[in-house]
Amino acid sequence: GLLRISNIMINNTMKIALLLSIIITALTLATTNAIRLHYNSSSTIHTLTNSSYPSHNIFISGGSTLQLLNGAAITAPSSVDDGESAVRIDDATFIAVNGSIVGGADFGGIGVTISSSRDDTAEASFGSGMAVYGGDAARNKTTQGGDAVQVIHAGSKATFDGGTIVAGKGCSQEVCGVSYNGNAIKVIMGEVIVKGGMFDGDFYNLQGSILIYGCVEVRDGRIEGVLSDGSVIDVAYVGEEEQLEIVYDESVCPAAAPTIDDPTSGIESVRSFTLVLLVSIAVSLAMAVCCL
Repeated sequence: GLLRISNIMINNTMKIALLLSIIITALTLATTNAIRLHYNSSSTIHTLTNSSYPSHNIFISGGSTLQLLNGAAITAPSSVDDGESAVRIDDATFIAVNGSIVGGADFGGIGVTISSSRDDTAEASFGSGMAVYGGDAARNKTTQGGDAVQVIHAGSKATFDGGTIVAGKGCSQEVCGVSYNGNAIKVIMGEVIVKGGMFDGDFYNLQGSILIYGCVEVRDGRIEGVLSDGSVIDVAYVGEEEQLEIVYDESVCPAAAPTIDDPTSGIESVRSFTLVLLVSIAVSLAMAVCCL
């Protein structure tokens, strides 16, 4: 009798555990409500346009090309394992012309990740009509804000011709203690080219290269100046300066302010003129005396 009761209790416990597992899974799915779109056909140029894609993760791979046009908006789910990116490019091409991308909120999700395998390449370009945001942090998930754009492998490249690139904000609640914002651009390996755009957040460079076009200088750990598209840049640079290259573009340098003449210069001019006049008079008098 006791054995039978024990078996019944074990079976009931297992059933309750299974039921709880099902409920937790259902709640997780209901919370994330993630929709994953995969583009992996290299034979077609895919396009996202004139639409909103809430709670989406976009994956571009296998040599495929995806264009983002006409205000298409991609927002990652607010809760995804390991902070998955809103858009991830693996050995593929992403052409972001006009639209917006937002990393997952609350957990500091990443906006765009560019990744490539050993013998392949991945590229992403961002036009003036683009806005990319890292996800903000919340205390019950993380205190670290998400990166807007990250480049993580040697064959990966991101080019910024314009747009607005904003790092995710760290947890701002007092109970979070120390928290950190994400990066506007994060380079583990690979290459980043910046010709234009508005950047809010640090440029972090571990082992990659960053090439910046404009009337720009690096001073006291900051990149300051005017980019080739006329946008002002003033961001912190975290990395070795040897891995940062400036392609100087004098055409976008601010016009030099007119200088005020030295007030003593006029006095010197008067003195010089007076001296010349006196010498001339003396010579004339000497010639007149000789002729008498």
